[in-house]
Amino acid sequence: MRLVRDHMTSQIQTLHHETVVCDVEKTFLKSNISGAPLVDDSESVVGFVSKSDISRFDSTGDDPFYARAYEIANPRVITVESSESIEVAAQRMLNEHVHHLVVMDGQTIVGILSAFDFVRLVANASGDNPE
Repeated sequence: MRLVRDHMTSQIQTLHHETVVCDVEKTFLKSNISGAPLVDDSESVVGFVSKSDISRFDSTGDDPFYARAYEIANPRVITVESSESIEVAAQRMLNEHVHHLVVMDGQTIVGILSAFDFVRLVANASGDNPE
């Protein structure tokens, strides 16, 4: 069985929920990521911010130097356990209409599973793109 832990990205970039939107954008560009969990002062996950959230924000004309990540993020964090099958994760992404899942081992974040990870899985299965 193909498990989430075998296909997730384990290098996790979290952002403090009070981070200003312009710094969220800089972090995404610098780290080459498209989303990140938001954490509070106690490191509890309180939301998820994505490039889609930033695009929606940019269309408002509001100032990215004053708006905070929590103001544009989705407060519902959609998770999957690292031991679940990749098929369960794919169905959860479809059902929840999200491009990222926060991967957990119990109460600990251990990775991110993104739509891009599924693209990589399919590409590697075809044998055309060794990794």
